[in-house]
Amino acid sequence: MTDFSSSPFGNTITSTDVLTLLTAQAGWQNKYRQLIQLGNKIPALSDDYKIAENQIKGCESQAWLALHCDNDERLWFGLDSDARIVKGLMATLLAAVNGKTRAEIAAFDVDDYFAQLGFMQQLSPSRGNGLKAVIAAIKAA
Repeated sequence: MTDFSSSPFGNTITSTDVLTLLTAQAGWQNKYRQLIQLGNKIPALSDDYKIAENQIKGCESQAWLALHCDNDERLWFGLDSDARIVKGLMATLLAAVNGKTRAEIAAFDVDDYFAQLGFMQQLSPSRGNGLKAVIAAIKAA
């Protein structure tokens, strides 16, 4: 089993950092570029985790979610996608939930977080549904 706690997300890159970075961008194209750069910082998920049981259902692109629970009951996620923008959106989620307990993740107001980031009104319905599927998979972990 891989320990995903070495990821920068939840450690050196937090939800506050993501909010600061993305709300400072003028226009969706600049946010889009920053999302792709954030996605590039997600540690690679090995092919061992890219299996059917880790695949996120409801996401139009290929996307996987794996997790590790540490001794303090904190969850650390490994995520990957074949779509760069989806991977960037996943990175924003990792920044908010990595290293949190199940109770902290359940209490996290993801709708408010994404409203602050201005995502939902910019995403296509299928991409928005895919993002909701990722959120549901994380909350079900």
